[in-house]
Amino acid sequence: MKISEKLKILRKKFALKQIDFANSLGVTPQAVSKWERDENYPDIFILKKISSLFDVSVDYLLGIHDENRDTFEATVICSSLNHFAEKGESFSAKELAEWTNIVFHNMTEIVLKYGGVPVKYTGDGFLCFFSGIEHRDRAMKAARDIERLNRDKDIVLFLHAGEIYFGRIGHRDYASRDIYGDAVNKAFLTMDIFSKKVRRGIGITEEVRDRLKTSYTFKKLTDVHVPRLKESKAVYQFKK
Repeated sequence: MKISEKLKILRKKFALKQIDFANSLGVTPQAVSKWERDENYPDIFILKKISSLFDVSVDYLLGIHDENRDTFEATVICSSLNHFAEKGESFSAKELAEWTNIVFHNMTEIVLKYGGVPVKYTGDGFLCFFSGIEHRDRAMKAARDIERLNRDKDIVLFLHAGEIYFGRIGHRDYASRDIYGDAVNKAFLTMDIFSKKVRRGIGITEEVRDRLKTSYTFKKLTDVHVPRLKESKAVYQFKK
């Protein structure tokens, strides 16, 4: 299979538009279009970025050996806007939607900047993931930028790493992309507890903290007991 065909299949498998794919790589949509039409090829630097984004090897992209995984390791970021219901009391439905769209737009741009993949928006929440090389560090950098940009908002961001499945879920005519797996469940359930302990901020689990290459300062909270997981998770809050 040609590299042009593999790129198109991978992009569609992850439900990315050409412009989304281009933004995550720092190239133009025209460049992506030429790759998929077999008119041009990404250079080795871009191939490394592609392999990181889709969690496949450069060898696979070049046709040296075959590999195609449905599940892979990633860092999941889920977020919540604390006191969202209270804001809804002072805004009309349209005003609340417009305000939320501005917040989500800026968060998404930051995620794309660090090679992350936006997954979905759920009322007051945003879900995305980072895979491939140094995915924990790239996710942490994105979370820090999001927090800095929204100092005036009560945004809670939570990071957890593990195995995920990424694909299209639902009726074939209405399906949308989503991520599944133990890592996703733990991220959401632990964030729910974390958001009740802090008004705003970044929380992470040991699975992220212990493998970060960049040094950060964290405050360990009391181990968070998550009843639905029937276990306690060591949770750390990022300190500026």
